[in-house]
Amino acid sequence: MSDRVATVLVFVLALSASPQERTPTDSAESVHERSPLTVRDTAREPEEVIVRPYEWEPGMVPSAESMQQIYDLRGRGACLYAKGRYAEAFPYLRAAARRGFKLAQARVAFLYQQGLGTEQDPYAAIGWYGVAAQGTTLPEIRNGFRKVWRRIPDEHRPAVSTLVDEYKEKYGSDRHRVECDLSHRAGTYLKKLTCRFRDAGNFVDHGPLFQAMVQELAGDELMDATPLINEVEAAGVMDNPFPTSTPLRAGSFGC
Repeated sequence: MSDRVATVLVFVLALSASPQERTPTDSAESVHERSPLTVRDTAREPEEVIVRPYEWEPGMVPSAESMQQIYDLRGRGACLYAKGRYAEAFPYLRAAARRGFKLAQARVAFLYQQGLGTEQDPYAAIGWYGVAAQGTTLPEIRNGFRKVWRRIPDEHRPAVSTLVDEYKEKYGSDRHRVECDLSHRAGTYLKKLTCRFRDAGNFVDHGPLFQAMVQELAGDELMDATPLINEVEAAGVMDNPFPTSTPLRAGSFGC
């Protein structure tokens, strides 16, 4: 992408940032309301923070260990971000962003946009905003990207669109088997975005739960549920190909 386009992106992103956006203070669970590894993502990470997420091929079912590590990185990054410790938060958030988690993507975009905790990079900022705004996402994220897009001159939009498509191809949620949904926060009209690995349920052993449900439905005094349980188990219906004794902790936060 030409230097001229880069200059335009810097100007556009600067115009799109309100004073409040320059000092984000959102909670660990929500992106700021006013506000992917990529070929151009070259900012250095803090030397004292080492993040080595387990690798797996996009589209493949990740291991329980891999998913748990990304959940933990996302939670730690969100906590550090909420405390304003941007340089520490950046590598953790970027690791989660690269695996399709939209709040992490939006935060990484903001950090690149403002040069907080990393070097300012308009390419990475617009790319991360673009991928965070696709599919099911917070209205604030989508509206923020649209606000930036409207300020880009028509002659530069094809180049910017190509950049955004690169990020979507590499870091889209579907590519990494991540699903996101919106819900309302209890007692409010505020939207809450929740993203999780779609295969996390494969690592939960549902056998004991199924047995308890059958026994409860049958009733101890009405019938013996053992034959029914044995029949289902023999059919392999409840077999879990990915058993684990420790359920995944998708909402683990702390720093």
